[in-house]
Amino acid sequence: MARNSTTPQKHRSTKCHQGNRRGKSKRKGKTAGSRASRFWLGLLKFLGFFVLAGLLLLYWDSARLASLISHAVPVQQLTADTNGIVRIEGIAEGEAAAADEGKLRQRYLLLQKEKFNWHCSKSGCNYMWNEDAVPPVWGNLSIQGVKVESERFKFYSDWLPLDYETVEPDQIAFIHEGGTSRPLLVESPKETAYGYHALMPGERITVIGRAANGHLEPIHLPGEEEDQRMILIGSSVEEMLSSEKETQTGVLIAAGFVSLFLVPVIIGWIWKGFRKIQTVHSK
Repeated sequence: MARNSTTPQKHRSTKCHQGNRRGKSKRKGKTAGSRASRFWLGLLKFLGFFVLAGLLLLYWDSARLASLISHAVPVQQLTADTNGIVRIEGIAEGEAAAADEGKLRQRYLLLQKEKFNWHCSKSGCNYMWNEDAVPPVWGNLSIQGVKVESERFKFYSDWLPLDYETVEPDQIAFIHEGGTSRPLLVESPKETAYGYHALMPGERITVIGRAANGHLEPIHLPGEEEDQRMILIGSSVEEMLSSEKETQTGVLIAAGFVSLFLVPVIIGWIWKGFRKIQTVHSK
C-alpha cells in the first residue's frame, strides 16, 4: 500500500519538472526572439538616420553650390588683377574638332564622355552615372577670348541626343534610352554605357570658374573630393540655379519620406527623456 501511494507523487513530480523545463525553454525562445527583433529594429533605425544624414548633406552641398553660382562676379575679360570666383557669359568660340571616333558622327567644340554602370535595386535595373570615374574630355573652348580648360566640366545643359544624326550607323542598335531624357550608348550590355555632354561653336553659354593670374581655373565644388575641380558650364545662371533648386527639392522630398519612418522613434526618445526628467524631479 505504501509503495502504491508514492507512485502518483513521483508522477506529479516528474510532470512538474517537465513543465518547468518547457516553461524555461519557452522563455528562452521568447528572449532570443526579442533580442533578434531588437537587433533588426536597431539596425533599421541606424540605417534610417544614416540615409537621412546623407540626404541632408546632399541638400547642404547643393545649397552651397547654388550660393557659389549666385555670388560669382560677372566679368567681360580676365586681367592679372582679376581674382576670385567669376562668371563669363558669351558665345562659345573655337573649332569643332572633338569627336569620339567610331561612335559619334559629328565633331564638337567640346565633348565630355560620362561613364554609366549597370545597377539593380528594388525599383529595377538601369545604368547609373558613375560620378567618380574621370571622363575623357576632347576639344578647346574659348569665351570672350578667355580659354576655358579643365580636366572635367560640370554641365547644366541637356545630354547630347543620340540618334541617326549624331551616332554612327553601326552604333544605332546600342542606343539605350531607359525611359529618361539621358540617352546612352551601350558598350557592354548590362555592364557599361556612356553618355555625352557637348558644345557646338556659336552656342551662347555661361561659364563659372576661379580667376587667377589672368586665367580661368577649375574650382573645388561642395561635396566633391579636393582633387576633383571643375568649371561650370550652362546656358545661363538661371538654368544653373534652377537645376540646383530641383536637386534640393528632390532631396527634401526623399528626406521627408525617411523622416516619416523615424518620427515614432524620435517621439519615443523624447517621451523617455520626459519620463526620466519627471522621475528625477519627483525624487
